[in-house]
Order: sequence, then C-alpha cells, then structure tokens
Amino acid sequence: MRPAVLDSALADAGADAFVFVGPAGDPLVRALSGAALPCRAAVVYAGRVAVVPERPLPDYVSVHDDARVLDPAATPAERLPGLVGDAVLAPRTLPHDAALYLDNAGVDVSSTDAHLRARERKTDSELAALRDAQAAAEDGMAAAAALLANAADDPLADDAGDVTAERVRRAANAAMAQAGADPETVVAAEGAIAASDPVPIRVTPRVDGYYGWLARTFVADSDGGWERRATLAGQYAVDAGIDIVDVGETTVDAAADEVTAELGSYGFPPTAGTGTVHGVGLERRELPAGDDAIEPGAALAVRAELDAEKTVWVADLAVATEDGVERIGEFPRSVVPKPDY
Repeated sequence: MRPAVLDSALADAGADAFVFVGPAGDPLVRALSGAALPCRAAVVYAGRVAVVPERPLPDYVSVHDDARVLDPAATPAERLPGLVGDAVLAPRTLPHDAALYLDNAGVDVSSTDAHLRARERKTDSELAALRDAQAAAEDGMAAAAALLANAADDPLADDAGDVTAERVRRAANAAMAQAGADPETVVAAEGAIAASDPVPIRVTPRVDGYYGWLARTFVADSDGGWERRATLAGQYAVDAGIDIVDVGETTVDAAADEVTAELGSYGFPPTAGTGTVHGVGLERRELPAGDDAIEPGAALAVRAELDAEKTVWVADLAVATEDGVERIGEFPRSVVPKPDY
C-alpha cells in the first residue's frame, strides 16, 4: 500500500484522517495496520496509523512500525470520534454504526476510493509476497498434475482408488499448505475423472495475505484434438494480453479485449471465449480494473477461458514494470500433465 495516495486525498479534501472499521482478517485493516487482526478493529490513518481492536491482540500479531495499537474497546467504532478532527474520509463500505458515531459527534464524513487506489501499485515487499504466493501456486498445480499423470485406466484410478475432482483439489491444497501458503483450489469437474476429460484447475493461495493466481487445464489421455487447440488458444491469448500493454498507457479493458480477440482468432465462437484482466493483491480482484491505465507496480491476473464443447482455463499472474509486463512464474502450459515439473 502506498500511503502517499491517502495523503494526497486527505489534503485535497481538507480532511484530518481516513477511517475504517472491519471484521477479523479484513484486507483494508491489514493494508493499513500491516497485520491480519484476529478480531474486529477500527483503524485511523493520519500520517500514522492508530488501531483500536475489539479485544487485546495476541503476542503473535505484530503491526508495522508506523502503526500503534490502542487500548481495546468492545465496540471499536465508538472510539473513532475521539481520534479524529472535524472531517474524515472513509470508504463507502464504512459500517453504518461507525458513520453514526462520527456524525453524532459532529464529524463530517466524505466517501473516497483512495484506499483502493493506494493498493493499485504494489510496493517491493508486496511484490515479494505475491511472488511467494505464485511459487506456492505452482507447487499446488504441480501436485494436481502429478495425481492425474500417475493415474491409469478409465476413469482414472491409482492405488488409493478413483481419481476424483475432490482428490485433485485436496492434492493441490496440501502442496500449497506445505509451501507455507493459505491454500485455495477450484476444480471445474465433478466426481471420478475420465482419462479424456479436460480438468480445469485454478489455484489462488495466499502468502502474508497476498494472493497468487494460476489456472491450467489438463487431460490425462489427450488425443491432441479440441482441448489441445483450446489450450494453445488460451496460452497465446494470455501472452497477447501481456504483450499488448504499454505501461502507463494501456488500460485493463484494452488488455482484456486483446485476450478475447486472440481466443477468437483460433476459430472459437465469439460467445465461447472470455478474456479477463484485473488487479490482484490482498483480494483476488482489486484495482486496476476497467478503464484504469496499467501503471508500474500493478499486479495482474491475465485469464483466458473457453466454454464451448468443454471448458478450458489458462491464467497467469503478471507484474507491470517500467519496461513492460512480465509473467510471474514459469509453470508450463501443456495440456498433458506430468508427474514432476
């Protein structure tokens, strides 16, 4: 998070502070305090950060150096009026009770999206966490692929029984957890998996609160037909979405349109292919988005999805630099799973 964006918004609005109240694990509270808090908390930013937790924080919770933790309060929002001046900025998602406490105390509350824009360009430490999350994502995807590659018969089976979508999900999650990430896997399949079934897999693990994003589609016994063409289309579409970006000029929508156009160039119906580009960070989807220009420091999920005869997903995480957009990670895109990567 870049506090200078909040500083500028406060100065432009003539406001004293930025305030918010969020539940346990809230990403905005984490961005401001530097810690995943295990309880509800109020946060005030005015050059430095003040945190009012709902209860005493355990010793393992450590906020960043520019934040101080105040005495806990059963209703943290009640403390806000005593911590600010006459005017504050807040997200539109500020809880109603917090807004009432401020209003009843005569504090003027104006809404802002500065907190979202402050998270749009990642700091070096945030990018490091994203890279670690993407490394964990690759571990999870490799484990899922290995389960499929080492199976035999039709439907797929191994010594532990049928290879099901749930087993694939659990294998990916276990590998990501072993890598130190909070795992999350979606498998677009159900039940036992046939040898010729495309198996779309998306993994979005978190490290220090920051999400990785990786999607691949595997076919254990591919004949090189539709699914191979679809996977190649997805691969080149993701690359096209990355390559088209002129950092500081190209918008997110323009990059997404390029992904969709590349899918169409492989002969798939216009309604079958979807290109999506969006920011990634403390949330799976955040700024930049839409007509936002892609600036240095932006972390992006670049996604190509086909849903025609079957479903195919290809997606990678990328980061914008002064020199262009580079893919984070190197996980192969082949439709045929391998036992090791």
